[in-house]
Amino acid sequence: MARILKTCYYFRMRNFILCYINGERHQIDANNAFMTVAEYLRYVKGLTGTKIVCSEGDCGACTILLSRMIDGKMTSYKSINSCISFMYLLDRCHIVTVEGMKVKGHLHEVQEKMVEHHGAQCGYCTPGFICAMANMAEDLKTSQKQNSEQKVKNYLTGNLCRCTGYEPIIKAGLGIDLDKVELLSSLYSDGKMATDFLDNAMNSVLIEKTETSVFLPNQMREVVEFKAKYPGSKLVSGATDIGVLNNKGRLELVRILSLTNINEAYKVLEFDDRFEIGAKVSLDDVEKALKKSFPEFSRKLHIFASPQIKNKGTLVGNLVNASPIGDTIPFLMIAGVEVELVSSSKIRTLPISKFIKKGYKNLDIKENEFISKIILPKTKDEFKLYKVSTRKDLDISTVTMACRYNLKGTKIQNLEVAFGGVGPSVLKMRKIEKFAKDKNFNQVLFKDLAEKVEDEITPMSDHRGSEQFRHILCKNLMLKFCDDVMIENGMDFKRSSV
Repeated sequence: MARILKTCYYFRMRNFILCYINGERHQIDANNAFMTVAEYLRYVKGLTGTKIVCSEGDCGACTILLSRMIDGKMTSYKSINSCISFMYLLDRCHIVTVEGMKVKGHLHEVQEKMVEHHGAQCGYCTPGFICAMANMAEDLKTSQKQNSEQKVKNYLTGNLCRCTGYEPIIKAGLGIDLDKVELLSSLYSDGKMATDFLDNAMNSVLIEKTETSVFLPNQMREVVEFKAKYPGSKLVSGATDIGVLNNKGRLELVRILSLTNINEAYKVLEFDDRFEIGAKVSLDDVEKALKKSFPEFSRKLHIFASPQIKNKGTLVGNLVNASPIGDTIPFLMIAGVEVELVSSSKIRTLPISKFIKKGYKNLDIKENEFISKIILPKTKDEFKLYKVSTRKDLDISTVTMACRYNLKGTKIQNLEVAFGGVGPSVLKMRKIEKFAKDKNFNQVLFKDLAEKVEDEITPMSDHRGSEQFRHILCKNLMLKFCDDVMIENGMDFKRSSV
């Protein structure tokens, strides 16, 4: 990988996106490749069941189902927001819209239950709800798990009903008979689609239109060469943020690069001492992969965003976005992850403390580099993660806090604390960590630590909270962390407060 290639254009190329929509083959050329998926479905193919409303991935009216070929196999169908995805990201994918769920002359079981329970009010959001619940039905049937009201609500987190018709929609979800659900993989199982994708798997994709181009390599060495030749190219992953910026006219994409066709980028590798998380691993897959080793982080990812966002968004993407309120960054900071950066001249591995530099979205990454993976070391330390936001689900953080700790009896062997939303970047509380080491874990200590937080944070006021409010939040979170740990460890509160 360190060898500089002269040009990437001797690799096998094609100049179109190959995808299937409701079982029908489509070759997407330069005229349509840069459209959002929702625009293509509605305005080119006339599949108007897919609605465009917020264009931000918040309301779910644009929800579709997607299966992608990775390592020669089609993945399970997952819901995504089509309004903030682009056609060039769906090479070797099968898209199923609400129209495509009616197969073999009958409605899908989810559609039947929406009719039976009068789940449609104005009907505008209904296709999105149906696709989201179809994702639930697929997962429940495949995993052989039972349905519940909480599961229905979880899968519908990213769907908004403007008529407040949630009660009949939830009843429809609960009424789904899984025995009557026919998996989409069996509804579209003629084999031609998979064979077609395999026949085109060796071809990288280069599409050019006027001054805009997109390159989808299928090997890492092609990525290296492209970044060396075009260091200013924009690497697009899940597009959950870039898609919004593009729709709102805040970002113009000119030369685009994506790892969407590189199989190894989708892998989570577990070793005795670490996890290696590829650049295209979705947040949903991270949540599942880390459930046993990092249960606290997995639980927080559960309410990170809607299923539609977590099925597209990636952990690497959330890190590189480098927002001071990025929900995963405080955990990654205290977990001591390393970032693997690849260029044509070398591979370098940086600890996150050096990768994220002082200042707003200031990262140690060169224009000719890209992140290939995140390395997460295993540990026996415990974690506590907190997020304060207006809503529990699908909301931007006001303040986040991540704590890593190791106790010997009541004595603190190690304590690490990071706050988000209190400065231009996620901040690690180094003075507090140093002060707490080797002290007894009690309320007296944490009342002192809570006061010391103010010396290390520099919050600003915005529409989510004032500077003073954020100061109070941080102090209260420190006290909450103390109480949570004491309760879990059966510590004596009366003696602690003396």
